[in-house]
Amino acid sequence: MNFDYKNRISTRIKDQPIGRLLDSLRMESAFFTQSRLSMPWALSMPAMHNCMMFHIVAEGSALFQVGNTEIQLNSGDFILFPKGEGHELSDGICQSFTPLDELPINAVTERYETLSFGGGGAQTTMVCGVLLFQHPLAIKLLGILPTFIVIQQDSETPSDIVDNISRLLEAETSTIGMGAEAVIARLADILVITAMRQHLQDLSEDKIGWLGALEDDRIGHALKLIHDSPDHHWSLEELAHDVGMSRTSFAQQFKRLVGNTPMEYLTEWRMSLAYSKLQLSKDSMLVIALDIGYQSEAAFSRAFKKVIGKSPNEVRKAYQTSTV
Repeated sequence: MNFDYKNRISTRIKDQPIGRLLDSLRMESAFFTQSRLSMPWALSMPAMHNCMMFHIVAEGSALFQVGNTEIQLNSGDFILFPKGEGHELSDGICQSFTPLDELPINAVTERYETLSFGGGGAQTTMVCGVLLFQHPLAIKLLGILPTFIVIQQDSETPSDIVDNISRLLEAETSTIGMGAEAVIARLADILVITAMRQHLQDLSEDKIGWLGALEDDRIGHALKLIHDSPDHHWSLEELAHDVGMSRTSFAQQFKRLVGNTPMEYLTEWRMSLAYSKLQLSKDSMLVIALDIGYQSEAAFSRAFKKVIGKSPNEVRKAYQTSTV
């Protein structure tokens, strides 16, 4: 039997649509912090736009507060803030919260930091991370994710995968060696995606929202066509034909599963792509317009403002100002 390695490596790995969605999020690590906190201590984390934040308690305990909700975490527990919500964390007693930008953080590398903070009492050790996500589908995914996701060691459905990855992250951040930053970044990606996957698997069908459309053979295929070729001049008739449905049946099924019409979704998807390009690229307005299927900058600008509520220039300038 001949081993055809070229055929093997060209064969795509099969996965469920939601798995492919999670794989496509393309998160980028912003920074990681190895924190050693001793009582008394209390910190406040600001909201971070387009970021996910997580904390792993390696040793000791910490009390997290998000709005009026308190969450107690102990050694081995993990919390993820998918929408980058601001929050507070403390030893559970101290009420004097120090903002993130006032902490004595030691920058080891551009993306790895250490923090020793507190009054010298009982110690809590944590691994904290911030991940930036850029894929437009992530914005839609956030709509069905909660403010925070907690995975605890003593829960009824603990995740061995999360536990094992957490331990690897703790080991890598405790002694930064050659290539550690790359390893930490990959482990953090897997950790966050695994936590989101566990949460999505636990959702009932009525709460999974538009993600359910990805699992439908025909509507899922239509979504893939739109996602893969946003610059194509799609029509309702062409999409219906390509997925083997009548125009009326396709429109009704799409609306029922996705929540808006195929043409509304196409426009929304294009504007999501444009929004990311405006922030994360230096492409001209015309180039962005052409990339997503518009023939002129003026037509693109009108459609963008109608959907987003701001002009493309306003979005780009606001992002550039926020990152200065």
